[in-house]
Amino acid sequence: MADESYVNAASGARLWDAIVVGAGPAGCAAAYDLTQAGQSVLLLDKSDFPRHKACAGGLTTKAVKALRYSIDPIVRQVVRVAQLESGSLSTSLKSREPICVMTVRTEFDQYCLKKTLAAGACFQRISAVRQIAAFSGGVRLQTDGETHQGRYLIGADGASGQMRRLCGQGTWFSRGFALELQSATPRGGLDLTFDFDAVPGGYGWIFPKRDHLNVGLYSPSCNADLTREGLLRYVAQKVGQAALDQVTGQYLGTGAGAEEMAFVRPELHDRVMLVGDAGGFVDPLTGEGIYGALVSGQASANAILTAGRGRHTVAEIFAKSIGGYRRTLRFSARAAAAFYANPARGLKAMRLPLVRRAMIKTYTHGLNVDSLAMRIALSQC
Repeated sequence: MADESYVNAASGARLWDAIVVGAGPAGCAAAYDLTQAGQSVLLLDKSDFPRHKACAGGLTTKAVKALRYSIDPIVRQVVRVAQLESGSLSTSLKSREPICVMTVRTEFDQYCLKKTLAAGACFQRISAVRQIAAFSGGVRLQTDGETHQGRYLIGADGASGQMRRLCGQGTWFSRGFALELQSATPRGGLDLTFDFDAVPGGYGWIFPKRDHLNVGLYSPSCNADLTREGLLRYVAQKVGQAALDQVTGQYLGTGAGAEEMAFVRPELHDRVMLVGDAGGFVDPLTGEGIYGALVSGQASANAILTAGRGRHTVAEIFAKSIGGYRRTLRFSARAAAAFYANPARGLKAMRLPLVRRAMIKTYTHGLNVDSLAMRIALSQC
């Protein structure tokens, strides 16, 4: 652990064991593990918390298990039934175990940040990051009027953040886009719904939150024609209730499953890691981002904590730690191309018990690329 009083003589700035830019799920996952291990961590974000974040707020079982602490205090609803629709076709996925738990993203982010600060991380709000440069002892980050230094830097500032622009290289990254709002719940309620007829190559969603609904439209392409008016029409059609808040949009980062490994500029390769949406860890099949944020953030912390114990570098350890999930994302990208080319065919296939069980297990517990049942299921889609 770095000495609390250590100051770099050349710049006058304290040298942190790690600087994490972005205090969402990915950044907090990294910072929490590092501080729990006794590392000094500076957590930076352009927003004060609580902050509004466009997100459906559903956490799958695998995401809940990945967290280092219980989120029971902020769970709004536990879901065991999901409705999948495409035009006139529909099918229900039912499970004795929870398919996912519903949170409000604003509450979830605030809760994770509180846990991370209680573990020992230091939080500071910043303006735009202007420059990032490597030096012999680590990485120097320049904001408007301030300089921060860390042995390592973790970029967790989202799909539209500055870390990838300043540190990244290559053409592996791509962005999706989502619009959402909150709506009143109609009498009788609604199940968790994915509507694959709502957006070409994407879906509409309805997520019940006990006292309201979260409704949105998602496309894996940021060039899709998703508009406020289109979402309002969709809510009127599917829910029949007035919107409770304004439409908000959010970019999602995909591409971490790409074969290309050199995501970061050579001079920063062993000092900087990109995680969460900034690193393209959103699942291209489901659009799920929180699980990828958690496991990539934790992998970056593991890389920092493990480096120095052996001959491997931080970059090598991070690549190995996240390699299994990157393999899943590659398989998921192929599955997405097959499914979204003809969602109706996929829904018909889900009437088969084997396919239905495989899909439930995949969504809740993760994609097992070696599973025979999963391969049979995807062959039917």
